[in-house]
Amino acid sequence: MADLSEFLGSLVSSISESRVNSDLQSIRIAQQYAKDNLLQHFAVPRMRIENVELTIPIAIDEFETKNVNSTLEPINNATFSSITYQQILKSILVDKLPSDISKELKSKISDYIKLLEAQINVNQIENSLMNYSKSITEIVISKVAEIYRSQNKKINKDQVNLIKNDLEKNLQENLKNEIKTKSGSTSNFANVIVESSKLREIKSDNIIMVKMNISEQGMEWIKMENDNGEVISKLMPE
Repeated sequence: MADLSEFLGSLVSSISESRVNSDLQSIRIAQQYAKDNLLQHFAVPRMRIENVELTIPIAIDEFETKNVNSTLEPINNATFSSITYQQILKSILVDKLPSDISKELKSKISDYIKLLEAQINVNQIENSLMNYSKSITEIVISKVAEIYRSQNKKINKDQVNLIKNDLEKNLQENLKNEIKTKSGSTSNFANVIVESSKLREIKSDNIIMVKMNISEQGMEWIKMENDNGEVISKLMPE
């Protein structure tokens, strides 16, 4: 059983991936042509997918009501940063950090919070927070030996591993409540049967034929100069 929108989306995605594989093959052929004295004068073959027509048999299994259009509330950067910093101190068992390391860490925390805000969405909060926690932990681990030396302490590999695991876990647990969502509207989604083995067991009167016509539109990177004289790249239709 599959969600109809996800099933159809995966088909379109697979067709796009086939174009990627085709272009990669064209690059390989172009490199071969360039090395040959005769072939280098020939046009490199490149396939395009102009139109694809799909006829897909499905059967409706059930309709499900889901919340949609949920959005994330803005992250309170000051609180998020403060919790992150306090968890760092707690995990490495120190009261304060050397000023230069503290300044660097706070700057990195700010950068990664901005990155988190840019990438996170309501369906991937857990994964995004895990990536944030791992990134912060990697920075701390790279500095932990220096931090301990500044306090005339030594640290061994086992202690480093404990700090790593403890910090990643604590960051995720203490920050998850700082990412809040706003409820959206509800909508009905169709769960469908698409497996051929199961469709053969269903009466033909209960099978729906979905027809899709897909046309390709390519995109390409265009370099241009902005008002400040800087060269920037934009993704534009071919």
